[in-house]
Amino acid sequence: MKRKYGIFFLFLGLILLICPSLSVNAAGKSMTLLKGETATFSAGSGYTYTSSAPSVVRVNQKTGRMKAKSGGKAVITAKAGKKRVTCTVTVRDKVDIIVFAGQSNMTGVGNTALAPKLKDHAGYAYNYVTAKNKFSDLKEPFGRGQDDENLQNYDYARGSMVTAFVNAYYQKTKTPVIAVPASAVGTGSVSWADFRYKSVVTRVNAAKKLAQKKGLTVRHTYLIWMQGENDAFAGMSAKAHTSNLKSMYQKIKKKTDMEQCFIIGLPKYYNDAKIAKGYTRIRNAQTKLCKSSSSFTMGSAKAATLSAVYLQGDGLHLTQKALNLIGTDAGRNVGNYANCD
Repeated sequence: MKRKYGIFFLFLGLILLICPSLSVNAAGKSMTLLKGETATFSAGSGYTYTSSAPSVVRVNQKTGRMKAKSGGKAVITAKAGKKRVTCTVTVRDKVDIIVFAGQSNMTGVGNTALAPKLKDHAGYAYNYVTAKNKFSDLKEPFGRGQDDENLQNYDYARGSMVTAFVNAYYQKTKTPVIAVPASAVGTGSVSWADFRYKSVVTRVNAAKKLAQKKGLTVRHTYLIWMQGENDAFAGMSAKAHTSNLKSMYQKIKKKTDMEQCFIIGLPKYYNDAKIAKGYTRIRNAQTKLCKSSSSFTMGSAKAATLSAVYLQGDGLHLTQKALNLIGTDAGRNVGNYANCD
């Protein structure tokens, strides 16, 4: 008997994992779903449910369980005698795939508790290493557990700029983001041009394939890049840094549908004058690259305007407050770009 119950609960757990469901319990609410998602509108006992547009949202008459079928809007109405409550459901069938790559400040060594909450279905995470067959909830710490042979973050992923970015981007575009983690702590641009780029290629192509399998249209595919600290510490020249970024991006673009690389500029370094000059050199090189190459655009230069109080004690890693500010700024800027593209 114990074995039978164990098998039953394992099977039930698998069902819940494969078919996650959201719940809306209050009347007069509205919600957004991605095509293919399910959710439940529960008005209480004794209610029956109908959809104003079954081709957009199909609803179970007895349970209120909804499935998003196609892009558009539908009003779900629950009735029980003279009682009537509604829920307006917007279904999105278009997404933008955005890869977040670079080193530790892109990984995010912040504080999950201080990161913003994701707005109504503004984005999803594509965790290729642990859940390659689904789009997962986007939550901080973003990218944790996604190490592979090319990208290692260990336990450094503690709170990133990604949620802030996605919220701001969605506010501008009204298009959900499939956010793909692809960063690695302590990495220089040489290794990205040499071999680390391969994981970006693998992950973005897999994300697009999954989106297409789900019947979603991919509008844009972008790379958000924040890296250069290691190059500054190593005394790398501006020319070498620029050459490495160009080489990396050309290799990515050759094997994917990547449209644009947006650079998040480095913060200032306050602990050592020599290293500070290196930061300035790399930051200026990135600014120049964005002006001279059509493949690169400055996503945000906000970091360089922040004082030392926005850096952690090591003088290298940004605080969560800083990450939130930079993510919001970059999300707005890239969102504006997407709207004009």
